[in-house]
Amino acid sequence: MKLRVGKIVLKAGQYLAVILIILAFNFLLPRLMPGDPTDFLTGTDVDAPYVMDSQTRARLLEYYGLDKPLPVQFLHYLGHLARGDLSYSIYYKTPVSRLLAQRLPWTLLLAGTAFALSTLLGVLLGAFSAFRAGSRLDRTLTGVLLGIRATPEYLMGMLAILAFGVALRVLPLGGATSPFPRYSSSFAAAADILRHLILPAAVLTIAQVADVFLTMRNTMVSILGEPYLLLAEAKALPLRRRIFSYGMRNAILPLYSRMGIRVGLLATGAIFVENVFNYPGLGRLAYEATMVHDYPTLQGMFLVTALAIVGANLLVDATYRLIDPRAGAAGEEA
Repeated sequence: MKLRVGKIVLKAGQYLAVILIILAFNFLLPRLMPGDPTDFLTGTDVDAPYVMDSQTRARLLEYYGLDKPLPVQFLHYLGHLARGDLSYSIYYKTPVSRLLAQRLPWTLLLAGTAFALSTLLGVLLGAFSAFRAGSRLDRTLTGVLLGIRATPEYLMGMLAILAFGVALRVLPLGGATSPFPRYSSSFAAAADILRHLILPAAVLTIAQVADVFLTMRNTMVSILGEPYLLLAEAKALPLRRRIFSYGMRNAILPLYSRMGIRVGLLATGAIFVENVFNYPGLGRLAYEATMVHDYPTLQGMFLVTALAIVGANLLVDATYRLIDPRAGAAGEEA
């Protein structure tokens, strides 16, 4: 019992250290970019909203505390976070928390759809490919998905726009809704959102399915010689039952342990996909805030993304014993 409590305390300490490192990088990364948030407002850029003199610039830097040394700024940043305050967006002129609340649902819709579809497709294709290892189907699937894995999301997105948005004109070029929408019912609104979701979700799903497929296939191939699968084959059980009832339940464990990594890959892919399709999520917000050096917005967006990844890893650690009781038994014996 004491050993188990000690491991829990150690694990909690590790996650706390990770969060502190994340906070430090979250603070420093925007400030490593050349310039500062006022550069966009000085009139040197053709898109600058107004011309700012040096006195007004100095007052703005003082208002946001950007004229102080970095250690002082970092302490102020931690103090605001301790109060649940993500600060105020310099460019958007709104609280960062409100800005994130507006953009986060779109990213959750896109990333959640892609996560579910890529997991389902990757698991099914990987399992069937493993049971046909060495066949033409297996070689074709593996080759195609390896090629997809090496293709950047933004390139797939542009090709999808050219094919379905420009050439065939069957799907919107981008955005999350039609311009100036006037919906007659909630069903019409949902249909419009779904229609705009199809292309970005399909691209992100295709980009993510290769990782799931390869993990599932390799795991399934490694357990094909296990006694319980050989016994099932000797009983002449149908292939579908051997895959779902015997093989998949054990092969799914490594995939589950990679969930935290997948969340990180999904967040990275969503940034590219949202920008290609002008989808109004956190990825698009990150690009817009980077262009104008909006430190508070970047810090809030990075923090939400990093905490989502850490939270996914923590969830896996906390629930892995429920999925695989052998892990708990092995830990207690050690």
